[in-house]
Parts: sequence; structure tokens; C-alpha cells
Amino acid sequence: MEELKNKSESIERFVDLNEPSSEIRIVVNRCSFSEGEIEYVSLLQINKIVKYFYLQDEFSIDSPDPDGMDSYLAGFRNEPYSKKQFDIDEMICNYLTEKGYSRLYINDMDEVYPGIKKFKDREETNQMTVGNALFMDMWELCNSD
Repeated sequence: MEELKNKSESIERFVDLNEPSSEIRIVVNRCSFSEGEIEYVSLLQINKIVKYFYLQDEFSIDSPDPDGMDSYLAGFRNEPYSKKQFDIDEMICNYLTEKGYSRLYINDMDEVYPGIKKFKDREETNQMTVGNALFMDMWELCNSD
């Protein structure tokens, strides 16, 4: 983890005791240019119960378009957008796979399991996905109340 801190600009951990996963937001780097700045982020979700993780690479850039609908442009995927992001991703994946974790990708996370019913009303859709099942407490099993 120390090496990860040294190679990135900042790391934020989001740990909710009522969720079966932890989320780590890694600001890999920012790059300034004449029209603005681009920020590269790696978002890591780790399941606390079973050995699965999800790693998503993101970017955001100030929009130079004065008529644009948003002040920034952003995107995400399972592949890095920069060399530094590649290095960080490789470090994370190597470490977690050595610990016995398996990586999930976007298409895995969006896989729907129609036979699984949710017991609690939540804001999300009624379809249960792999991502919901592994990284959100859809049945409030982790709730400490």
C-alpha cells in the first residue's frame, strides 16, 4: 500500500460497515495543459466476504466548450487511459491476484440474475446484477441495527 501511495497523488478509502465491500478512489495523476486539466482516477472495489474485486479506470477533463451541457467531460472503462494508470492498475491486480482474489470486469458486473429477488426496497432497479450482489448489501445482512 505504501508503494501505491508513493505512485499516486491521493488515495481515499470509503469503508461502510453496512456494505459487503470497501471502495478505494485513487487519484493517479493530473495533467495540466493550456485549456485546462485532465484527471486520471482508478476506482477499486473489494468484497469483504468473498475474494472478488472490481477495478475501473476513469478520466475527467474540463470542457473547453462554452456551450457544453457540463463543465467537464468524463469516461470510464476497464483499461487505463495513461501509462501511470497502467502501472497503478498492474500493481493492484498483481497484489490482489497473489492474495487469491479474482477480478471482475464491467460486463461481469452488469450480468443480471433474474431469479434472485431483493427483499428490501432500494432505489436501484429490481434486477439483481453481479455488481449489486457482491458490492452492495441488497438484503441488509451487514446492517448493524
